[in-house]
Amino acid sequence: MNRTQILLLSVVASALLFSCGGNTASPLMGEGDTIPMRYAKNITMVRYGDCVEVTLKNPWGEGLLGSYILTSDPDAIPPYEGGTPVITTPLKNALVFTAVHCGLICEFGMEESIGGVCEKEYIHGLTKEVVDCGNGMSPNQERIIQLRPDAMLVSPFESNTGHDKLGQLGMPIIECAEYMESTALGRAEWMKFYGLLFGKEKEANAMFDALVAKYDSLSALVKKSDKRPRILSEELYGNVWYQPGVHSTIGQLYADAGAQTAFPEYTQSGSVPLSAEQVYAAAHDADVWLMRYDSDTSQTLAELGAQSDIYRRFDAFKQGNVWGCNTRTSRFYERSPFHPDRMLSDIIQITHPEVGIKEPMYFYKKLK
Repeated sequence: MNRTQILLLSVVASALLFSCGGNTASPLMGEGDTIPMRYAKNITMVRYGDCVEVTLKNPWGEGLLGSYILTSDPDAIPPYEGGTPVITTPLKNALVFTAVHCGLICEFGMEESIGGVCEKEYIHGLTKEVVDCGNGMSPNQERIIQLRPDAMLVSPFESNTGHDKLGQLGMPIIECAEYMESTALGRAEWMKFYGLLFGKEKEANAMFDALVAKYDSLSALVKKSDKRPRILSEELYGNVWYQPGVHSTIGQLYADAGAQTAFPEYTQSGSVPLSAEQVYAAAHDADVWLMRYDSDTSQTLAELGAQSDIYRRFDAFKQGNVWGCNTRTSRFYERSPFHPDRMLSDIIQITHPEVGIKEPMYFYKKLK
């Protein structure tokens, strides 16, 4: 039996011991102080002295997605069986599954707390060596055991059962489900939770307050405008062309930017799968086309038009009003979730140039 197998057996044994407790109640007693959350609906945090109890609502159904007790002094928690996991903060050796959370942690100035990542080839901006724990949907358990992270930050999915095996390792799993919030500011507000995890509560609060102030000031610039440009979104993916619902995060960003999706009849909070013919019928005369792509170089109108004959028939294409976000060079996925003010600025500059915002575009460039 090699060293890794011995470690695996010991970790699984400890996890089984941990799971034997039948008491699921919190050890924290008395009346706590709720940490205000202005926009986020799926997370609640209550402070009890030096401890914070966090509960995450299950965004796909009833009950909770997860719950945690965060404390810098775990010895201060009364002994109890099972129940809510106690996580010692600040985290010092975290395994982070996604680029977006790596980006935020680095913004906190806590890059040294990232011990490992998944899908390292998509993680940009790290200056230190970290352990690559493989694919995020089926991570390398042996490397995780050798890393022994003090917590694993994962993005949950409704039907994903791959994290069940991670739970057997006996290491805390932080369910990073902020992407299920229904508003851009609600998603960004989860940075308060991540700030607590990495000992940067004050910094996270200040960052969030600043971006809300910026977001509100930008949105106020277009409230009195009578123009509501119609936006065509994204590209064909196979035979499907996804468009954001009115109440999706993107749909609400459009509204706050004084614009609108080209499909106001779809009021969903997610994306709507449509055929190319359906999109053309409703949005051939859309004012603006915003799309994302991944490339080493900036895409051109000619390259876009060569991908599909139907693209060249849209008014936005004919008029050269197509704006692309190169997700590779702009680091869109790392930066936009916790900086919706930057996304809003881009969209307003594109749809309401008359406002005259004097700042660089963060994500989008006009295709030439």
